[in-house]
Amino acid sequence: MLALNGKHLTQTCAAVIAALMALVVGTSLSPAQPATAATPDTAPAEQGGGFEIRAMTFNILTASMAPGGLGRANAAATQVQQRDRTVVAFQEVHQSQLKVLRHRLPRFKFYPRRSLDNYSGAIQIAWKTDEYDVLDKGEIYRPSMGHQRAIPWVKLKQRATKRVFHVVAIHNAPGGLEAERDISTEREIKLIKRLGAKGNPVLVMGDMNERVEFCQRVARATDLVSLGGTKRKPCPVPPKAGPDWMLATWTGTKFSDYAKIYNGISDHPVLVGNVWVEPQPA
Repeated sequence: MLALNGKHLTQTCAAVIAALMALVVGTSLSPAQPATAATPDTAPAEQGGGFEIRAMTFNILTASMAPGGLGRANAAATQVQQRDRTVVAFQEVHQSQLKVLRHRLPRFKFYPRRSLDNYSGAIQIAWKTDEYDVLDKGEIYRPSMGHQRAIPWVKLKQRATKRVFHVVAIHNAPGGLEAERDISTEREIKLIKRLGAKGNPVLVMGDMNERVEFCQRVARATDLVSLGGTKRKPCPVPPKAGPDWMLATWTGTKFSDYAKIYNGISDHPVLVGNVWVEPQPA
């Protein structure tokens, strides 16, 4: 057996370590196995591929009408996070509640925030910025409770697939203001047709203040149906039905996990649902 003193032992170990490092580096960076090669589990979505919109709509009950508004805004933000939503429509958002939502949901952008008139900030659309880029946004006006108020919309691009879709958030007039609701629905249908004219999906969410009439009129005039519905039965009215609805383009989409959640946060339920946008035809 060869005896090695301390100096020779150190030199021998260093040489062995250097040889092993060279072998590892040479293997991991070989042309046949590049270090950045994607595996099937981590491969990015292809342009034009399918993607999922995890949607939610919630009337959070404005702080100007009931105490506890900041707590409701906090609870609403928690619902978004816990249910892993990516696109959300809020109604009855007081300025103080909007501040809470924006603080609690820093990975979301909001529209219109407070950029419009004093009557038009109560409806907000929020989308997750690491999944979507905003391409365009705007609003139409319609009568509500004696004032002209905005209905906001946004045009979003899903980052991974470059696919485009539109989101419209609605809160129509309550109670006995049927004439205002009828005018609003007529203008909202025109907006839906205009946004969907190029074949991009349209998602409509909000508090329509009608159990079924709004959905039936939209379904007759457009390719939209309620989540949970079908083309043959576009507007099912489930038990405990209320005035809140989620509708989406029927052609080229599939719906799943639609639910109304009565959790006592507000006088309205949280509505959630997923819209799978199918890949574009080759």
